[in-house]
Amino acid sequence: MKFTIISLIFSLFVAGIICAQPENGNINYIIKHKWTKKMAAIDYISQSKREHYDYVWGNLPEYEEKAVLMYDSNSYRFEDAEDQSEYVGESWRSSEYFIYRNFEQNKTYDVIRMFNKLYVIEDSIKYPQWRVLNDLKEIAGHICMNAQYTDTLKNNNIVAWFALDWPLNFGPEHYGGLPGVILEININNGAKVIRADTIIAVEADRIIEKPEHKKRVKNITGAEYNQLIKDYIYECRKEERPYFWGLRY
Repeated sequence: MKFTIISLIFSLFVAGIICAQPENGNINYIIKHKWTKKMAAIDYISQSKREHYDYVWGNLPEYEEKAVLMYDSNSYRFEDAEDQSEYVGESWRSSEYFIYRNFEQNKTYDVIRMFNKLYVIEDSIKYPQWRVLNDLKEIAGHICMNAQYTDTLKNNNIVAWFALDWPLNFGPEHYGGLPGVILEININNGAKVIRADTIIAVEADRIIEKPEHKKRVKNITGAEYNQLIKDYIYECRKEERPYFWGLRY
């Protein structure tokens, strides 16, 4: 019965509200970080090391930052917002983290600085195998349903909330592939939460451009990017060091 009710709600939203969604706009996200939950989710650190990290870093405050997703009918670009002035504590802005997707060409063009190098990841668009669940909640004025998958590369549990009345398959950072715009990502039960705050329609003729970058950049594929992360996490495991000190969580 629960599944039938949810299916009915989904059908009503798609049939009745789809035309109201802007084809060109900005989604402003707030990203919340909880250091203690990030540490708790790591399974390869010994108790003695964990106690040491808790002693040295345990008083780090939780912090927030802002990001924006700019989209049109064919593409989107996600990046950290320029203005982080409302937030205090450990708030920061990564100046070189841009996620770009072109759906018409089925291409990625992500610009990411890691390990003191600037990379461009060019590949076809790929999505994880989501398991759609049955829970509902409201986010930024939209009724959303949840879905889950396990990121085996970082060993993270990912829960997404996607809008039932907005059937486009993109979301913040590299998350997508669901039957609705992703308005919230929850990693490891609140260790990091990316949640839509406001949605603003803009001029319909705006075209989302690929991110600009410095000339000295290394072009790699998605598989090569994943191998770099895998190798780095392997080294962190050997040294019992949290991987998120060197990688975006």
